[in-house]
Amino acid sequence: MNDKRVESPISGELLSTSVKKFLLDRIIKGYYKPGERIVELQLSKELGTSQSPVREALRDLAAIGVVTIHSRRGARVRLPTTKELVDNTLVRSEVDALAATLASPLLDQDMLCELREAFGEMERQHAAGNYAGMTQADAHFHRLIATASANETILQVFDRLEPFARTFITLTLPTANVKPIIAEHKLILDALELRDASLAAKRAREHQLTVGALLNTHYGPGAGLTKYPREVI
Repeated sequence: MNDKRVESPISGELLSTSVKKFLLDRIIKGYYKPGERIVELQLSKELGTSQSPVREALRDLAAIGVVTIHSRRGARVRLPTTKELVDNTLVRSEVDALAATLASPLLDQDMLCELREAFGEMERQHAAGNYAGMTQADAHFHRLIATASANETILQVFDRLEPFARTFITLTLPTANVKPIIAEHKLILDALELRDASLAAKRAREHQLTVGALLNTHYGPGAGLTKYPREVI
């Protein structure tokens, strides 16, 4: 039996935000499977909080499509269709391209160093077979660029789209060849180091479209990643 006791994720930020991050981490790592119920009362006891921040965190996750909430059945980890994930990568392709365009002239050496480290971490985590860690490094890489764009709207849109894709793409990685996709991050980084905004945008856009094509090929148009358990239908 798994020991489900954990330390509360409170870390000086809004409690519901901490709980949201905690839940996302669990979903990404497969602790909560697609279709599995997340019990508010059980989680609040586990974390030593009231149910209110747990409920708010679940509502936030529902807003970005990671969970579904039913009045009588509570919250369950949601299973998206392939089309939803591909649609997400299509929008991300333009958001990331614009972020790269704006960030190119603004990146300093410290930020470029952080990008190199994030890319290196992706490679290390992939080599270790830690796909959740790899996608976390991937998200960090792209968020650094979004932050460097100095455009708050880009960052807000990125933060809304990224958790949805990362949560479910993690389920794909163990059975897909992602080495070429990892390598594409180096191409983006090279363009940023050259301060070539046009090239950086082109490579950022193509990278997200490649991810979308991988999902479409891997699962087929309109398919779900797997089947819901019977009790979810």
